[in-house]
Amino acid sequence: MQIVFFKTPKPKQFEYKPRYYDEEAERKEKRRKEIEDAGKGDTSFMKSEIDRRWRRIDKKNRGKARGINLLIYLVIIALLVYFMFFV
Repeated sequence: MQIVFFKTPKPKQFEYKPRYYDEEAERKEKRRKEIEDAGKGDTSFMKSEIDRRWRRIDKKNRGKARGINLLIYLVIIALLVYFMFFV
């Protein structure tokens, strides 16, 4: 058994708070500010809203076009294989 007259100090705690970049949160914050500014008669909100919707529609149409192109290519390849081996 050890007799201690003075308390030994505890080691300092390590307090690390990581910082990170959250792109989604920044985009939401920017969108919120745009909506708030829209009520003040700012036309840039309308332009950004139109641009955002156009990009979403364009992205959807590109996906459809890729599927159609793939189907056309597969049909052409199937016809070529058919004519090469069976005709």
